[in-house]
Order: sequence, then structure tokens, then C-alpha cells
Amino acid sequence: MKMLMLFLHGDRGQRSWFLLLVLVMSWQTAVAQVDKNTLWQDAVTTQLDVDFAGTGFHARWSYHRCHCGDLLVTVEQIAPDGVLTGEMLLVGGQVLLARGFIGQGADLTPLMQAPVLMLQLSNALLSRSQPRGPGVVDSRQEWDAEEPKRDFNLNTGFASGTFAAPWDVKGSGWKTDTGNRRFEMLFKFSLGIPDQPDGTGSITFSGDLDFRKQGFPYPESTSMDGWKIQYFALGEDESKLVSDGLTLKSIREDL
Repeated sequence: MKMLMLFLHGDRGQRSWFLLLVLVMSWQTAVAQVDKNTLWQDAVTTQLDVDFAGTGFHARWSYHRCHCGDLLVTVEQIAPDGVLTGEMLLVGGQVLLARGFIGQGADLTPLMQAPVLMLQLSNALLSRSQPRGPGVVDSRQEWDAEEPKRDFNLNTGFASGTFAAPWDVKGSGWKTDTGNRRFEMLFKFSLGIPDQPDGTGSITFSGDLDFRKQGFPYPESTSMDGWKIQYFALGEDESKLVSDGLTLKSIREDL
């Protein structure tokens, strides 16, 4: 805005040219630049919708990665037994903070299992669908990949999972006007049940990835009062309520 104000002191012709220049520069800044070495998992923010066919389970998760390594997850899960909403913050890979999640137990780690497992799965499927990464995705691409023999194994540290072969993924990806990458995928896999050799399951994914550098929603000075905290890496299996003005900076410095 300061640069724009400086250029408005010229004559009318100059103002038109300078205004156009500023608008072009602003547009280039707003559009995310994704180079050829960028990986799918490098997204700063991820919006992920997941539907498990035939189960009544649908989830919408928002992820924000801090340049410091922390991960903020906003949760909205709908299941036959109710709706689950809240926020979780993983600090340094060792501490979990959470708020919301009414009626849940004192152990926070189960709340993190599904969101991080599905994030890992979606990134892995994107890498399989388009191995060259998001940098080569511009106009809409159609994807189709399959694996007849090798199971799909996942392990996030919070949870592990296996999707039995044969499995396949079909979908598409494209770049938005702001440079984000959007995608839709249908993942089909064998249930791996001996007496049901033809049994299959499926998960539908849709998402939006933003690779631009951006500020973390919670600055270091944020008081975490009202959040629950659990030092799970130290063996804690129950959380406690923060009420003493503990800041995010203090938590990071204690690790």
C-alpha cells in the first residue's frame, strides 16, 4: 500500500502506468510459485475432505504447517455416533495441545490419529498419481495409478495402517487462479479378508493445497490458557488444562 501511495503523485498518465505496475506486482505476489523441486507434502496449508464409503464417516480437516515444524489441525468429523470438532496443535513433535472436542477423554493422542494418517495417505496418493510433484500441475490433469501386489503401508507415529493390494487411485488435479493446487481422488483397495477375497473399500478425497509462505495463526506470544496440554513424548497419557498463562514460546523453549 505504501508503494501505491508513492506513485499517485505523478500526472494522470504516469498514475495509470504506475497503478498497472503495482497491480501486476501484487498479483504476482499473491499467486503461489511452486517450483519443480516442490513435493506434495511441502504445502503450508492443506484443506482436506475425506469420505469413507458406506461407513457414514465424513471429515473435513484443515492443516497449517509452521516454518518451525509445528502443525495446527482444525477438525470437523461427522460419524453415525455424532459430530467432533476442535483444534489441535502439535509442538516440536513432542507436545499436543487441544481445545474443543467436547466429551472426549483426557488422552489427546487418539484425536490426532485419523487426521495425520489421512494427511499422509493423501500426500502418498498424490505422489503416486503425479510423481513429478505439484510444480507440473497447471491445467486439469487426469490421473490413474494402480498397484496389483504391494500393500499400502502407513505409519505416522500416532497410528499405522495398511490398505491391502490390489489397490488403485483415480482422480484429477489442477492449478487455481491464485496458484493453489486442487485435487479429487477415489482410492479403492482390497479389504484383505480371507473369506471375502473380492471385498473392497473406498475413500474419496478432495483438497486444496497452498504452498505460499505465510504467518502461523498463533504467534509465539499466544497464551494457551483454556487449552489442554499433554507431553506425550515424555510418556504422559493424560492431558491437563493450561491456566497459568503458559505461552506457545515457553512450550517451544522447554523442548
